Amino acid sequence: MAINNGIINEYSITPKNITGYKARRGIMDFTQLGMFDQYETGYSFLSVLKMPKFMEIAASQDAQIEAMVNSFKFMLEYEFRGVSGLPDITTNTFTITDGANELNMINDVVKDTSVQISMSFFEKRGSLITKFSNYYLTGIKDPYSKAKTYHGLIKQNLCEPGLENEVFTLLYYVTDNTMLRLEKAYLLCNCQLTKAEESMYDSERGQMGNKELSIEFNCFPITGYEVDKAAYKLLADITGSEYKTQNSTKSFVNHQINSNIPAALDSAEYRFGVMDPNSKEAYIPNVFDR
Repeated sequence: MAINNGIINEYSITPKNITGYKARRGIMDFTQLGMFDQYETGYSFLSVLKMPKFMEIAASQDAQIEAMVNSFKFMLEYEFRGVSGLPDITTNTFTITDGANELNMINDVVKDTSVQISMSFFEKRGSLITKFSNYYLTGIKDPYSKAKTYHGLIKQNLCEPGLENEVFTLLYYVTDNTMLRLEKAYLLCNCQLTKAEESMYDSERGQMGNKELSIEFNCFPITGYEVDKAAYKLLADITGSEYKTQNSTKSFVNHQINSNIPAALDSAEYRFGVMDPNSKEAYIPNVFDR
């Protein structure tokens, strides 16, 4: 732990040792496919660990706000398709010179801690994304008076003004192509929405279509051993499987409020809503009863 600082740990996939394969310099032996175990992108999940406190209090005071807040959280987790904007680790250098020749050497390693991430979702009828973002941002600061109001919660002494009451906490985790094993996890702290995209209401007669919106957050990303550990537990919860470490085997079930149905990795086993007698839509009586 102290030597690798948690970068190599029992919760995320360890880089494969390929030194045991026969190799010849100048030509690759493609008959040894184990040497070329590829990283495959496109597999990720998002969990909402915390919604902004003032939004939760507002939801407790009004049923329509509650439905909007719960729906936005549900959409973030269950319609998540990926994220962009995670920071790279880069370097700064100093110069050693004799006046005619130069040598650049690393004098600083940099990882941006103030980043903006972006996620894409399709807007819904009723403008869930736009109205939630509008309510959130105008609660933090009224766009005309510039006052922090939390939409009346401060005035009614239901919520104290403070940055800690205005932020999301998200956990983003990337898996391998089995969706069972963790590659990397990011704890996204102090997340704040940056815009309510009301330009989506621009229109031209005769030009019909749906609307894809970009949800952007300013955030502070954290990585490391404890983040990987938490993500692996949630991943085991999502897939309904057990997770195994070097020291133990544990089972996690329904850790998240919305994770009442494990992810169906084998689609033959998935029961679509049309097959569910408890579904609100399109249930076919008797045929799919169990």
